[in-house]
Amino acid sequence: MFQNRITRISSNLLVSTTGLRILDLSRNRMESLPCQLIAHLLHLEELDLSQNLLTTIPNDSFTNTSGLTRLRLAGNQLSEFSFQLVSHLGKLENLEVSDNQLASLSGQLSSHYIGLLDFRGNKISKIPVDMLANTSIQTFLDFGFNAITEIPTGLFRHEQDAFIVKFEHNELTYLNSGTFSGLIKVEYILLQYNKISTLDGGVFTNIPAKAIFLYNNIMEMISVDWFNTHRDVRVYLFNNPIRNISSDVSPAINTALEIFVNCSTLETLPSSRQTFNGSCVNNVFVPYLEIHSSEVIDSLKAEQGWECSPKLFAWSYRVCSPCRRGTYDNNSACLECPSGGFYQDETGTTSCKQCDVGTFVNYTGGISLRECKVCPDGSDLTKPAGYRACVCKNDFTRTHRFQGCQRCQTDGLNCSLDYRYLIPGFYWNWSFPEVNLTEYRQFVVNLQTENLTYLNTSIEYKHRMPNVFKCPRFQSCKNPNSDTREGLDGRCDDGYRGWQCIKCQEGYFPVLNSCTKCPQDWVVLLQTLILSVLVIVTFAVVLCLHSGKDFRQCNRSITNKVAARIKIMLGFYQVIGELTESLNGAPWSDASVHLGKLFSLLDFNILNLYTRLRCLNENFTINPLLRFKISLISQVGTVMLASTIYLTCKVYLKRWRHSVTEELTAKLDKVKSRLYTFATFFFFVTYTPTCAAIFKVLPTACETFDVVHGGNYMISLLRSDVDINCGALDNYQISAYVATSLYVIPFPLILLYVLYKHRRRNVERQLPCTNRTVTVSDNDVSQNAPSMEEIHAEHYLEVPAWLDFLCGNYKEEFWYWEIVELLRKVVQIMLISMFGWKNSMVRLFTIGASIVFLITNVIIFPMRDRFEEMLQIFSLSVILTNVLVTAIPITYDGYVPLLSTFLLTLDAVLCITIAGEAVVAMYRISKRAIIPRRVK
Repeated sequence: MFQNRITRISSNLLVSTTGLRILDLSRNRMESLPCQLIAHLLHLEELDLSQNLLTTIPNDSFTNTSGLTRLRLAGNQLSEFSFQLVSHLGKLENLEVSDNQLASLSGQLSSHYIGLLDFRGNKISKIPVDMLANTSIQTFLDFGFNAITEIPTGLFRHEQDAFIVKFEHNELTYLNSGTFSGLIKVEYILLQYNKISTLDGGVFTNIPAKAIFLYNNIMEMISVDWFNTHRDVRVYLFNNPIRNISSDVSPAINTALEIFVNCSTLETLPSSRQTFNGSCVNNVFVPYLEIHSSEVIDSLKAEQGWECSPKLFAWSYRVCSPCRRGTYDNNSACLECPSGGFYQDETGTTSCKQCDVGTFVNYTGGISLRECKVCPDGSDLTKPAGYRACVCKNDFTRTHRFQGCQRCQTDGLNCSLDYRYLIPGFYWNWSFPEVNLTEYRQFVVNLQTENLTYLNTSIEYKHRMPNVFKCPRFQSCKNPNSDTREGLDGRCDDGYRGWQCIKCQEGYFPVLNSCTKCPQDWVVLLQTLILSVLVIVTFAVVLCLHSGKDFRQCNRSITNKVAARIKIMLGFYQVIGELTESLNGAPWSDASVHLGKLFSLLDFNILNLYTRLRCLNENFTINPLLRFKISLISQVGTVMLASTIYLTCKVYLKRWRHSVTEELTAKLDKVKSRLYTFATFFFFVTYTPTCAAIFKVLPTACETFDVVHGGNYMISLLRSDVDINCGALDNYQISAYVATSLYVIPFPLILLYVLYKHRRRNVERQLPCTNRTVTVSDNDVSQNAPSMEEIHAEHYLEVPAWLDFLCGNYKEEFWYWEIVELLRKVVQIMLISMFGWKNSMVRLFTIGASIVFLITNVIIFPMRDRFEEMLQIFSLSVILTNVLVTAIPITYDGYVPLLSTFLLTLDAVLCITIAGEAVVAMYRISKRAIIPRRVK
C-alpha cells in the first residue's frame, strides 16, 4: 500500500489480516492514523508510516503490537513525541522519527535494547536526561541536524553499546566532563558543525573512540590532554580558528593521537614532538570511518550524505566518509555541485547551497560562498543564477550557458528565454555554411533544461547565427512554436514556402501575392480552356475586323474604337499588374484576395493566365527563366510564322497561277496586310510583358542578402523568383542584354519611324494621319459616289490597317502619343522589375511619371474622342491612386483591409467599364455584319 495517494484509511480495513507481519503505508498523504487500525495485528513486526502528513499519533496506537521490532515515522509533520507511545514495544529494535517537526521529547524508552534510534532533522533543543535510563543503544544513535544546545550529563549513564553517536549540525557550545561516560563501545563520535568553543578536560577520557569529528566549530585553543583516550584516535579539528595547541601534557598522554587541523591560523605549537601527530589539511579534506557492520553502513546510507567504498574481501572493512565540500548526495553517490548558482561549504549534505542573487560559480564543485562571483555582463543581477550564469537581462541573449549575454540587436527576434527565436512576420535560413541548426537546437534544449539533466556537450553554440529578414507578407511567416526545438528554424503559414515565405507550396497558386488553395482539376482545365479560347477569339476578331468591311460611326470606325478601349485597358493593367507582382506579400485583406481570384482573370500578361496549370502538375510552373525563353521565342516565332505563311501563299499562288495578275497581287497584298496586322497587334500587346520578362533576368533584378550574422556569406536571388540563384544566370543575362539592344530599344523606334513616315506622306498629300472619313448616305446612289472597294483601296494607300490602331484615336498633332504611352509603361515596368518597389528612386519616379502623365492628359487632351479621353484620365487616376497607396507606409494596420479592397474595387470598376464598352462596340459590328445595310 506504499506510494499511493491514500489520504484516509478505515480503522476496520485490516481486521481480517491478523497474521500480517509487515505493513508498509509509506509515501502516501495520510494526516492521521485511526486508533484501531493495527489493533488486530498481533503478529506485526515491521510498520512503515514514513513520508506521510501525520501530525499526531494516538498514544494507544501500538498497545496490541508488542512484537513490533521496527517502526518508521520519518518524513511526517509530527510536532511532539512521547516515548509513552512505544512503551509497550519491548522488542523494538529500530525507531526512526527523523525529518519531522519535533521540538521536544518526553518520557523514556522501555525497550532494553534498541539497535537504531534516529531523531535526525528535527527541531529538538533539549534531550530528556533519563531518556536512555533503561535502554541500551546497540548500533546507531543520531540526533544530528537539530537545535540541541546541551548534551545532558548522565544521558549515557546506563552503559551503551552504540557504535556511532551523532550530534552534528546542532547548537552545542560546550561539552562537560562525563558527557559521554557510558559509551563503552563507541568508535565514532560526530560533533561537527556546532558552536563548540571549549571542552572540559576529561570529556573523552576512557572513551574507546577511533575518531572524533569536531571540525567546523569555533575553538581557538585546544589541549591535547582533552583526547586522552589511551588508544589510537583521530581527531578532526580543521576549519576551527585554532591559534594555539597547548603543550601541557600529562605523563600518560596517548602518543598515538593524530590531530587534523588547518595550519594557516596556528600561532604556537607544542614544544615536544612526542606529544601527538598533527596533519595540516586543506579545505577539501574529508574524514572517514572504517566500518565492518553492514547494518551500520545501511544506516549511514539511509541517512544520505555519506558514501562508502566497496568491500574488497569478506573480512575487510568499508571506508565511509561524508560527501566532501562542494558535493552533495543524490541518493546514490556524492556528486559535485553543478556550475551556476550553487556551492557547498559543508560535508555530508544532501543538497547544495545557493549563491547570493546575481552571483554564480563558473565551475562544478564550488566549496565556498566566496567562490560565487558576480554574473557576467548582460545578466540580470536581481535574480538567482540557477543552472546558468544568471538569466540574461531583457532583450539580451547568450550562446554559452555560463558566459555573458549580448544584446539581441536584430528586429524580429525574441530573446526573453536567453536564446534567440523568431517572432511572427520574420524569417531566417539555416541552410548556409557557418550556421548549424542541429547544434543550435541542442543548445536551446540545454538552456531549457533547468536541472542537472542538461548535457555538458551542448552548453555552447559555437557557430554563427543567421541574419533575420522581415517577411514581405507578415501573415506568411507565422513561426508557430518558434521557441521550441522543433520550431526554431521558423515555419511558413500553410500554402507558403521558400525564401521569406514568398513562394506557394504545391497545391496552391498565387493570387495577389497570396497563395490560394488549388481548385479541383476539372475547374482548372475548364478555366484554362475558356481563357485559351478568349485569347484566340480576340486575335481572330482583330484580324477579321481589319480585313473585313470597316463600318464607321461619327467619323471613326467602330473597329478603331474597340482598339482604343483595348489599348487603355492594356496600359492600365500592364502597369498595375507589374506593380502588384513586385509587392511580394503585400498585406491584402481576405476580402481582397477573394475578389482578386476573379479579378486575376483580367490580367493581360498571357503567360500569367496559365498560372493555375501548376495545380495540375508542378512542372507547369512558369518561372521568370521559362517566361524569358517563351517571350523571346514567341517574338521570333511570330516573325518566322508570318514570313512562312506569306511565302507559302506567294509560292502557292504563283505556282498554280502561271501569270501575275492584278487579282493575284491584290490577294497577296491582302494576305500581307492581315499578317502585318496580326504581327503588329501581337508585338504591341506582348511588348510590355516581354520587356518585363527581359528586365527580370538582368543583374539589377537580383537582390543580395547577407545571410550570416557577423559573417561574410552573401547570396543573390532573383527578385521576381527567390527560388532562382543569380549566380547561375550568366547566359540568361547576356541574352537579356542582347534582347534589350535588338528588341526593347528598336521596337518603339521602328513604330515611331513608320508612323512618322506615313504621317509625312499624308502631310504631303494633305491627308490626316488617320483614315479619312467617307460617308455614304443610304439615299446617295450617285454614279459619282466612290464604291466601297475604292474607299478601301484609298484607305490602304493612306494608312495601313496594321498601323491604324496606333494613332486612330489621337488627334492629328498627337500622332506619336501611343509611342510615348508605350515608353512610359516600359520605363515604369523596367524600374519596378529591375530595382523592386522597395527602392525609393523607383517609387519617386513612378509617382512622378503617373502625376505628369495625368496632368498632361488633362491639359492637352490628346485623344479625339472625349469619352476615351475621360476613360484614359480615369485610368491614369486609378494608377496614381494605386501607386500612392502602395508607396506611402500605412501606420495603422486597420486601414490595410479597407484600402486594399478599395483599390481592387476601383480597378475592377475601370476594367468592367472599358470591357463593357468594347463589348457593346463589337456587338454593333457583329450586328451590322450579319444584317447588311440596304442601299436604295
